[in-house]
Amino acid sequence: MSNKQQHMLKKEEINFFDMSIQFISPKKSILDDENKKRPEWLCQGVPCAVLYQNETNTTIKPFNKSSNYNITNETIKNDFNILARDEQYVYADGYPNGKINIIEFTISPISVKNLVKHYDNYPLLKILLEKADQDAYHSKGMNDCITVKDYLSKKNIDNDTTSKLERIGDPILNRSTRHTIPIPNTYTREEFEKNPSYPAPIGIRDSDFALPSEQNAILRELIRQIFCCVNAPELSYELKVEFGIDNIIPNSHGCEWCGELVDISKLNQDYCSKEHSINFCHRDPAVGTKNGNVYIGHCSCNREQGGYSETQRIEQIVRIAKYNPLYREMIMNALKL
Repeated sequence: MSNKQQHMLKKEEINFFDMSIQFISPKKSILDDENKKRPEWLCQGVPCAVLYQNETNTTIKPFNKSSNYNITNETIKNDFNILARDEQYVYADGYPNGKINIIEFTISPISVKNLVKHYDNYPLLKILLEKADQDAYHSKGMNDCITVKDYLSKKNIDNDTTSKLERIGDPILNRSTRHTIPIPNTYTREEFEKNPSYPAPIGIRDSDFALPSEQNAILRELIRQIFCCVNAPELSYELKVEFGIDNIIPNSHGCEWCGELVDISKLNQDYCSKEHSINFCHRDPAVGTKNGNVYIGHCSCNREQGGYSETQRIEQIVRIAKYNPLYREMIMNALKL
């Protein structure tokens, strides 16, 4: 097989379970500015399957990228580590439990293009479907992430003349696939500046992280909720089968905060500009968009909840009621209904 043919291999054409497939990961974040019209970050620690190697170059398939990368053998030798693997896992530091189930390498994102096209006459529904797709597969990002232009001008960081008061770059990528390396909240600026990748980004927020299987599960659940909302059109049997979605009960989906049914006809495109406009809400904002933690609710309710989890809000109410008999009575009477 030629280098060009191998370079064009798609994920479904690669047998990641083949024990002859070797996995490697970059020691530091690498900017792929030679092979692509739009340069991309290959983040430190992300496992990559080695697909092909000749005298000068190696073709790799990064875990978090849709396309293959062509890297010089010199870069592979100097800037990559060999990862251990077995028949079930690739062992990669930085990922939960230090390993990734190989089946995750075979899972592709669900495309909503056909679904959006099918409901072309429902503009509000299309907005929700596209938002669900974005939330399921892309991290929120960080605007302070260094730009490619600035990075290339500051490659020799030792000779950089930037003021010590100016912060260069950020460890968090400005949007990326959600199975990029998760960076814990405890990671400090000092640690980042000592990192070999600095000032290049090294991953995504821990709360944004989700493996491909969970991302697909999140999208399916959000689609299910959308079609359970008031004034949502019917989802055909064929589309239910195509997307693996069942248990759709029309006009049944309610906001978890207030209990009222969610009406998609009340969606306002101006973010949070109208009471009871629709929003993607989180039971615990600190956990992020994880399966079971995100739901379609009201924007006003989301503002009311604030940055607290449902559990924290309940604990606050219990604490207040504990020392105020009037509130205790109000709560007990409300729960009897």
